Amino acid sequence: MTIKSNLEDSFEKLVEQGATQSKKVVKSAGQQIKQTFSPTKMWEELLGVSSQTDSVADGGKRTESVVKNGGKHTPLDLERLGKSYQTSEKQKQEQLKQHLFRLVKEGEEKLMYEKKKEEQEKKQREIYELQEKKKKEEEKKKQQAGDIPQGKVRRSIFSAKKVAQRSHTETKPSTGKQ
Repeated sequence: MTIKSNLEDSFEKLVEQGATQSKKVVKSAGQQIKQTFSPTKMWEELLGVSSQTDSVADGGKRTESVVKNGGKHTPLDLERLGKSYQTSEKQKQEQLKQHLFRLVKEGEEKLMYEKKKEEQEKKQREIYELQEKKKKEEEKKKQQAGDIPQGKVRRSIFSAKKVAQRSHTETKPSTGKQ
């Protein structure tokens, strides 16, 4: 029985040791990955700049960029770059403001033009409707006046007076002798 218990004890110890070792390996691997895939370190390597942290009297940390002496890279003036980016951004912002202002003004002018055009069309429709009404009234008067005989009509000074035509009766051509 002692052999069985010794085997079981040793097996349990191995299992426990394996679990703790696997946890340690996972933690260390995570830290290594974190260190290798740090985007700040990638930029530092590309630009040839290393960041160092100095403790300030306030208790906070301050990072300074120091150029590595590789000889291949010139030091970057970050303040100058920041200022140039700010000026270019301001110029772009001003251009966008002006463009937006022009768009708004063009939209307002277009609306004003459309309103004026609608008003003119409305006035023209009203004038046209009034003219149509006058024409219809004149036609009605002419129809009413056309039914009344006007008497003798003289076409010109040299022609004889003619009697207005009255209702004509239909005549059939005569048949036979007359």
